[in-house]
Amino acid sequence: MIQNIDLIDKLPPTKSVIANANNSITINSAKQATEIGLIEPILVGDEAFIKSEAEKLKWQLGDLSVVNARDEAESAHISCKLAKSDQISLIIKGHMHTDILMSEYIKSEHSLRLKKEKLSHIWFITFHGNEREPIIITDGALNIKPSLETKKSIISNVISFVSKVKNFDPKIAILSATEEILDQMESSSDAEKLMEWCKKTFPDQKIFGPLAFDNAISKDAALIKGISNPVAGNANIIIVPNIETGNALVKIMVNFMNSIAGGFIVGGKVPVVITSRSDNVESRLSSISNAILSIDN
Repeated sequence: MIQNIDLIDKLPPTKSVIANANNSITINSAKQATEIGLIEPILVGDEAFIKSEAEKLKWQLGDLSVVNARDEAESAHISCKLAKSDQISLIIKGHMHTDILMSEYIKSEHSLRLKKEKLSHIWFITFHGNEREPIIITDGALNIKPSLETKKSIISNVISFVSKVKNFDPKIAILSATEEILDQMESSSDAEKLMEWCKKTFPDQKIFGPLAFDNAISKDAALIKGISNPVAGNANIIIVPNIETGNALVKIMVNFMNSIAGGFIVGGKVPVVITSRSDNVESRLSSISNAILSIDN
């Protein structure tokens, strides 16, 4: 099942660019996203390969644009130029490294970064069989070791996104290794400062930290430790202290719990779909769907 597609099913296809569409799963995902009406793509990459692969998949490209690019860097540059000129509203990473695409995205020549805003990545996680409610992990793919100010943007960005997700009641846990505030553990002291900021900035939101992961998602763990608030044991948004934590949590869920992770970057002029090169088609389509939902239509 494609995440949140029901929330965008009445929207026209989103004009998108596939940056470096140079492998079969990228083109297959673009084909499926086009056929179900999610996107109207411009395919950037090795033109001969793209057309050959599309033919193998019996995808009649018709009037769709294919733009030749020599390598990942040129694909990234072309894609960002298309975003700058308002020819597309979504960038979808193809078979390329995230750092190459994002280092191009943040260049001042493209004007894709917004004043006073910071970029952050959101992973929307769903579980097959609906054995548990969806959970969001942020940021586990972009900000390596976010500062206190960046964490504020991460929180702001995810609150903005979930306001568009029907029936999602956000309960935000600021993650650490403990529920105690320890000077030697930066994530816990940051959580204390973030709590003070959240009380003023988002007084109506359910936000609590620091919380260890078990206390955040397990009611039993929270009860045993005597932590009583609306977030403890009920968290559905986890603000992680660094990229390693977020990345590991998501890949554990995907590989051990058979979950689907739909990931995308917000905070700029256009969102960017960032998938792992090992992600399956379902995850890629969910990432596209979520990114479209994040756009102010």
